[in-house]
Amino acid sequence: MIFLRVKKVLASLALVVMFLSSGLIGSSVAGASSVNPSGQDQDWRWQRRPNREERERFRREERDEMRRIRDQDREHRLRYRMNNRVRTVGYFDGFGNYHQYGYYDRWGFFHRY
Repeated sequence: MIFLRVKKVLASLALVVMFLSSGLIGSSVAGASSVNPSGQDQDWRWQRRPNREERERFRREERDEMRRIRDQDREHRLRYRMNNRVRTVGYFDGFGNYHQYGYYDRWGFFHRY
């Protein structure tokens, strides 16, 4: 009786160890095969802020988009609506129907649909 219980506990323990070790070994092999392992020699250039020319280009493109939306509106105004936490931009056509043209994300960048 005691022998069977010890045998079941050891078998369960062996299965748990095998299951856990296979997950740990798999993730460590995947981490070792990556080009930039986390924390070592990472390239941070992709997180840089836009320079002055890029900021000006972004502003100019956004102004052009807003001008297009104003031209389509019946009163030549921008219309904003909140959809949960997202600010949508659109216009009302001549029949009074609202059309969504784009949205501002939570960081303040405009995106067109």
